[in-house]
Amino acid sequence: MSPAAAREPEGQATPPPPDDAAVDEEQRPPPAAEPPPRPEVGGVGFVATSAPPPMPGAVSTGISFWVGSLAAGLLAAGSIVRSQPQLRDRFAAEVVERDPTTTLATAQDAASVLVWIMVGGLVLVWLVHLVLVLRTAGGHGGARWGLILLGLLGAAIVVVVQDVLADSDVSMIRDLNRVALLAQAGLALIGSIILAARPAGRWFKELRRRR
Repeated sequence: MSPAAAREPEGQATPPPPDDAAVDEEQRPPPAAEPPPRPEVGGVGFVATSAPPPMPGAVSTGISFWVGSLAAGLLAAGSIVRSQPQLRDRFAAEVVERDPTTTLATAQDAASVLVWIMVGGLVLVWLVHLVLVLRTAGGHGGARWGLILLGLLGAAIVVVVQDVLADSDVSMIRDLNRVALLAQAGLALIGSIILAARPAGRWFKELRRRR
């Protein structure tokens, strides 16, 4: 056959060679379906239902007064320890004056024991107050009522104790023992009244409901 016979007839277009990219596209498997979008777990509008309510100002203020009472209690205990020799001699002189048959040495020993018992009682009460303040700050309603009761009862006891420790030869503002004890009782009393207020009670009730 001649080359002319093998030539295609005119008027018919020669089909273009297949495109490799198109063939690969046809043979490629369809893409997998994308998972649905996950719900939003944050952002401005997200609020965790289990988050505790913020502490109101009444509770934080009441606890602040109690912290001040704890500081005054430490000052009172330290002041009494520092003035222990003067208190011992003054108590011993009063005992001898009331009972002349008692020797001065015996009266001084008894007075020294009395002073240290008072210091030990102050430290014990201070530790109890510290535990209750910490638990109240943690949202425990029972500790709150314990603080309130101890604040009211402690204020009455301190009035009696400071009168025993009072030095008649020194003015009240210069008697550190009395000033520190009265400050402790006053701050504790104010803190107890604030913690007993209705806004504080609502916060503790809400915390108890969420637990």
